[in-house]
Amino acid sequence: MSKFLYFLFIILALSSCKKSMPQIIEPQENKISPITEDFEKNREFGKLCKEVAGYPLEKQQGILSMVSIPDSKLTNETVNFLKKHHVCGIILFKKNIENEKQLKKLIKDLREKVNPDLLIGIDQEGGDVVRIKWDKTCKISACDIGKRADKHYAYKIAYERSKMLKDLGIDITFGPVCDIAKSKKSYIYNRAFGTTPEKVAEFTAVTVKAQRDAGIISVLKHFPGHGETDVNSHIDFPVIDMDIDELCKRDFIPFKKGLEAGAEMVLIGHIINKYIDPNVPSSLSRKYQDILYKYLNFSGIIVTDDMAMTGKIDKGIGWGINLITGTFVEIDAMMKKIEPDITQCAKVLKFIEDRKNKENKK
Repeated sequence: MSKFLYFLFIILALSSCKKSMPQIIEPQENKISPITEDFEKNREFGKLCKEVAGYPLEKQQGILSMVSIPDSKLTNETVNFLKKHHVCGIILFKKNIENEKQLKKLIKDLREKVNPDLLIGIDQEGGDVVRIKWDKTCKISACDIGKRADKHYAYKIAYERSKMLKDLGIDITFGPVCDIAKSKKSYIYNRAFGTTPEKVAEFTAVTVKAQRDAGIISVLKHFPGHGETDVNSHIDFPVIDMDIDELCKRDFIPFKKGLEAGAEMVLIGHIINKYIDPNVPSSLSRKYQDILYKYLNFSGIIVTDDMAMTGKIDKGIGWGINLITGTFVEIDAMMKKIEPDITQCAKVLKFIEDRKNKENKK
């Protein structure tokens, strides 16, 4: 056999072997992928989705709702509303809090009369945003912590605050604030750890670790980043026109570090960005859910900022938990406009169940 025919034979043989081998498909960058748990867990999750699909619409809507209540004592009206709507959680405000004894009783009553697995959350950032006045750390803001630039001090404050919340029966702290304040003129300045992504990221990670060590659920806020605006989103929708590359290099960094530290939830703010969705705020656009997965590898629980904040939102989302405050008439009207995603409902229920199992093992 000539050398030419010999080499031709070898090439054809190798080519034939290559075709017969199983093809290795590399994961596509930035592609939304399905649940990555093992088969048994996927099968169990599938069963849960099927079960949720059989729930009445009102119950599905309630699973994706976390609402305010009007009083510091639990009335029959409140109990009936919460049970009727099957809400997954309560967010506490100053109007619900008188003193430590009263608050513990309120939380105990909520769990006994409404749902033992109810998620109960609060904004207790310190500084400008405080609901519990007897908190020994309540005067210390994120800005104060950032200026001190001491990670051990930051951990101590976050742990003490979180332990206090945990001892009261609270599950969720809506924080840390991951926004990077542009300057002292920024609406978020006093609530932010600093004006650079590196500093905010560092103290975000420390805070999340302290919260987790204390047994509290962390909620990173306000995605995709509130720091570049002077507009108070309680009043109007801030407009922040930054493309994804800019956001990845700056505003996303603290969120990424917070997630790496173990944060379990992300709160989406009311921000309009023409590069992402020029028509609706981030709290209503599912594109931000995809961005969280695509660029931050987050597929956990999304929460919206308070839907009543600007007075310009009259509906909820079906792909995350809706924070809805106001009178029960307003809450009821907004909940009825939620079009629930069955998978997201199941994900919330699984999160609550996993949380309960974790607590029972302690």
